[in-house]
Amino acid sequence: MATGCSPDETMTKTTAIVFFSIIAVGLVISYFTLDRVAKPVEVPNEAVAEEKPMPSEPDVAESGPKIDAPAAGKPVKTEAVEAKKEGFASPAVAMKALARAIGEKNFEAFTALVGEDAVAEPIREEVKALIESPTFSLSEKKPFSEISKSATLVRWALNFESATGTVPDAPAFRQLYADLASLGDKAVDFEKISLPLLPDAVEGTEVLPGSITGDRPVAPQVLPDDPLTIAHTFSKAVISRDFRVARALADPEKVTDERVAALMIAVEEGGFDLKEDRPLVVTLSREDITWVLTRVTSGEISSEFALELGQDAGKWKVGGLTFSKVLSALADQAGGGDVAYSPIVEDPTGGDSLVLYFEFDNEGVTPRAQRQLGIIADILSQGAERVIRINGHADALGTDQYNKGLSDGRAESIRMALIDMGVAPAQVITEAFGETKPRRPNFNPDGTDNPTGRSQNRRAEVYLDF
Repeated sequence: MATGCSPDETMTKTTAIVFFSIIAVGLVISYFTLDRVAKPVEVPNEAVAEEKPMPSEPDVAESGPKIDAPAAGKPVKTEAVEAKKEGFASPAVAMKALARAIGEKNFEAFTALVGEDAVAEPIREEVKALIESPTFSLSEKKPFSEISKSATLVRWALNFESATGTVPDAPAFRQLYADLASLGDKAVDFEKISLPLLPDAVEGTEVLPGSITGDRPVAPQVLPDDPLTIAHTFSKAVISRDFRVARALADPEKVTDERVAALMIAVEEGGFDLKEDRPLVVTLSREDITWVLTRVTSGEISSEFALELGQDAGKWKVGGLTFSKVLSALADQAGGGDVAYSPIVEDPTGGDSLVLYFEFDNEGVTPRAQRQLGIIADILSQGAERVIRINGHADALGTDQYNKGLSDGRAESIRMALIDMGVAPAQVITEAFGETKPRRPNFNPDGTDNPTGRSQNRRAEVYLDF
């Protein structure tokens, strides 16, 4: 008897075959679909930045970037280098990326960020030595800071510190300059890495062997010469009262010794220091001339002096120096009183002279004049061949003979104060003029007394005959 299936059984098997066939087809389709979409996806730079956020600007400024030591064989092509393809969102973002590479002592990553051409060959080894130095690292407090800004370029500085005493005869603080230019659409990129001028290298514009790190001798290298570097070095020399450096960076045909010294006196008198952030503002920049404002502060008081830089025998030099705003700030601080104050006056025969003022009928050196003389003594100590002339003056009250003696006593008191500070007697020449060369009228047009004018005439003028 033949075996068969009922219609219900036949339907059940057919349904099962169809059901499992559908599942099989679905699995095949799912496999190929997942295989296609599961391939690696290009992640935008913004996403990378969100995944590994850089510290916020205030955090970096206060405590410095916290960088872990790099793993062996760590690739140079970091997220930051990838981001560089489209430029950096801001100078601060770019500097954070550099700080990370320096924290890893990774010169290859550093050059990948700034570009191979940004580090000139003459300074390449010195920059590499500083970045890879085991004794120097970025400042924890302020790893980088903005130095200057113009319409097209900003300069930042990377601030390095060494442990005290770890590098004999080497400075404890060093910097690298990083110039950034706009790419448009608010993006920026690195244009140049450079070294600040060292005080010992100003006159020859050379980096001395081992001068940056002290870790190993490096052959002397020629530094790039640009107006911002000159302006920054000159301004720092003024603040630190380094007349030799400031004088070497100023055009002697356009800026007098007295003018450089007077600015130092005014800055010291007011207790001014360079602003911590963006001390320089470029107001004009051309191939042959650059104007820079140097911003200074003293407590809550802010002021500035102006530098005009031009080419002198192919080198950038300070060719103009204006500091009327500094003098105005000092006048506001001093308030009233019967002792005048202005550290520099124009010489009627040409040039400038330093000037110190005296109290009425007195030849004693005031505390303010004593501080001014300290700066003059520093200048004279830099060479026994440096000689100054001191001309004593008096106002018109009293007899001619009395005022001649008073002016002579004033010049002599300054001479003795300088000798007490270590200046050789042969470096100081004095002369007395009494009341014969007033700077301001001693009397008003109606014949009445002019106390303000007389206060300008109780003085001694100092000429730096170098």
